[in-house]
Amino acid sequence: MARILFVNIAAEGHVNPTLGLVKELVEHGEEVVYVCTEEFRNKITSTGAQFRPYTLNEQVLAELGFSLTDVKHPLQFIEYLLRGLIEHQVPEILKLTKDDSFDFIVFDSMFGWGGYLLSEKLGIPSICSITHLVVPKVPNQEMPPIDTGDFDVAALIERIMTAAHQIAAEHNVDVPTIEDIAGKIGEHKLVFTSRYFQPYADLIDDSYVFTGPSIASREDAPDFPLERLHSKYEQVVYISMGTVLNKDVQFYKLCFEAFTDIPAQFVLSCGKDTDLSELTNSIPPHFIIEPYVPQLEILQRADAFITHAGMNSTSEGLYYNVPLVMIPLSTDQPYVAARVQELGAGIMLDKNSLTPEVLKSSLLQILTDASYKTNAAKIGDSFREAGGHKAAAKHVMTLFSKV
Repeated sequence: MARILFVNIAAEGHVNPTLGLVKELVEHGEEVVYVCTEEFRNKITSTGAQFRPYTLNEQVLAELGFSLTDVKHPLQFIEYLLRGLIEHQVPEILKLTKDDSFDFIVFDSMFGWGGYLLSEKLGIPSICSITHLVVPKVPNQEMPPIDTGDFDVAALIERIMTAAHQIAAEHNVDVPTIEDIAGKIGEHKLVFTSRYFQPYADLIDDSYVFTGPSIASREDAPDFPLERLHSKYEQVVYISMGTVLNKDVQFYKLCFEAFTDIPAQFVLSCGKDTDLSELTNSIPPHFIIEPYVPQLEILQRADAFITHAGMNSTSEGLYYNVPLVMIPLSTDQPYVAARVQELGAGIMLDKNSLTPEVLKSSLLQILTDASYKTNAAKIGDSFREAGGHKAAAKHVMTLFSKV
């Protein structure tokens, strides 16, 4: 039996894909100590793992003022990783585990150099958990110029490198390059998608093992009247904009206007903190609206999925062969949406030029053109063939099996 330290960030899209893997490891007799924030305690302990909470430094996060929807320069993300996560979480995790011994560590790719630091300080090998698409270096690919306006890039770089020097000195390690802060993720990588879905997969070496999405039932899924989905209409359309960026009431208003005369059962998951009271009188009768729904169960019955194209939601939709209408909002979502569209499994829309007419025509195209369903099924087949959490657990145990 191995003793495994599992370190993750406080985000549904990074925690959820790992739950099936952790449960599988525990069921095979491995001991997993999972470190994350308190809000994920119940999800994590339901897998059988031990849980230890770390706290976020809210003062530093407020000072950084980092917003997923307002990124003026890619290096802002690097500063967020370094000063918002690595600088504070690495020392705290080392304190949480100071009296323990582990055989290896699995850390989320968002920890980057921080995962390397933990591995070095604990003296154990590591595996990086990657819940997003890999972005390889493509030969002769020119990156579009960045319009920074009056944004002070030089000051940003100085802040990053000052923090990097301080952290390196504290832990007695070499100072990383800016590229290493996000990119130094170790020798072994576990990627929760398929090589078929991964863009430029031929440029990615075998240290990246593609095991497909880890689709596992969720203990915290709420009750839902699934029998209502096909009680009046033949087709079902599911709408969810994720758990971070789901408070755009105007978008929901657009949906009500766009889909008012489409004969399908619509299910909208709006998030527990979204107030739709101002729209009460404009909600069409064929909409079921809940703060939180059993997404996997609904996707198994859906004919289309309107989504922000977050990697987790996209993977779950395609795993069940559901074609997508995608409205990417931030971070890697445009990259994910572009890949889905390239493979013919969905339509990507521009969030800045949405109209009821555009939304309606895109959804009708998905619902009436069978090629979208066929292409979504090809991706779904590749996900299932990759093996999911069972294949991921087998790979992890093979890598560091105790002799």
